[in-house]
Amino acid sequence: MSERDAAYRRVFHHPQMLRDLLACVLEADWLRDLDWAGLREVNTQYVAERLQRRVGDGAWKIPRRSGRALYVLLMLEHQSRPDAYMALRMATYAGLLYQSLLRQKQVRRLLPPILPVVLYSGRRPWRAQRDLAGLIEPSVPDLSSYQLQLRYVLIDEGALLRAGGLPDANLAGLLFRLEHSTAIEQIPEILHTLMDAVQGEGFEELNRSLAAYIQHLVLSRAQPQEAVPQVTSLQELVMLISEKPGMWARQWKREGILEGLRQGELSGQAALLERLLIRKFGPLPDTLVQRIHTGSAAELEVWALNFVDADSIVQVFASTQSPSS
Repeated sequence: MSERDAAYRRVFHHPQMLRDLLACVLEADWLRDLDWAGLREVNTQYVAERLQRRVGDGAWKIPRRSGRALYVLLMLEHQSRPDAYMALRMATYAGLLYQSLLRQKQVRRLLPPILPVVLYSGRRPWRAQRDLAGLIEPSVPDLSSYQLQLRYVLIDEGALLRAGGLPDANLAGLLFRLEHSTAIEQIPEILHTLMDAVQGEGFEELNRSLAAYIQHLVLSRAQPQEAVPQVTSLQELVMLISEKPGMWARQWKREGILEGLRQGELSGQAALLERLLIRKFGPLPDTLVQRIHTGSAAELEVWALNFVDADSIVQVFASTQSPSS
């Protein structure tokens, strides 16, 4: 597991963060029934019968107020690309989790309910089946009731941001905005809002966890040429970015454009580049639009890189060198 992934997981160890994540998709009454003070992480280092190690992204146990012995176990998957067989993966993890609980004698009689959650941060539309039944070939009607059943909750960051409606102080929503931001200038404003949301007693550890993950996120996108000291709070991170905004801005913009291109289909890549060019230079001639939409993936990447510093449309298409050269 990379340092960035480990930092990301630590963010969701905190009840406030996990609560706001689920608030994006679950009904308020359902959330109020959960006793967040009793939240604890469940070991996800499952070992199958053939001793093949499997690692789940995270599972949590949350007591419910409406029942003395009823618990909800949450499984969280952080995905950057769609996974066509995610429903099968989640079913496998659920089965392994139940086996683990039985071995540890955590089950008295009935198995606890599991809420499988997929957190998706990618740009491509999530078209994977959310129900395991959609992955199983249709059979004769008499067999349908005997097939495995599982459906997961999808939290699609990009779709939620485009739809709007997330509360301004929702911690998960603020993190989504950071992850999908294409302008380094937006980061201090979002960080200030995050700082206000995690002020006061009881938020110190969450503040440190958010600062560690967001610094990894910003560094991976901005790639500053100078050495950057490790921060321990969101306040320090805001000061670090605000001191030399120009050091971060160009590469942040460049990486944001490339990420958008690489995660899209070829037609979507061309459409994205066309929109960027129109926004910067105005309407494009038909011949240029045709050139964009018939260009190869390598050409689109070169043109996108040229776009970052270009003062005219001519400069965008002046080079046909490979982006790695």
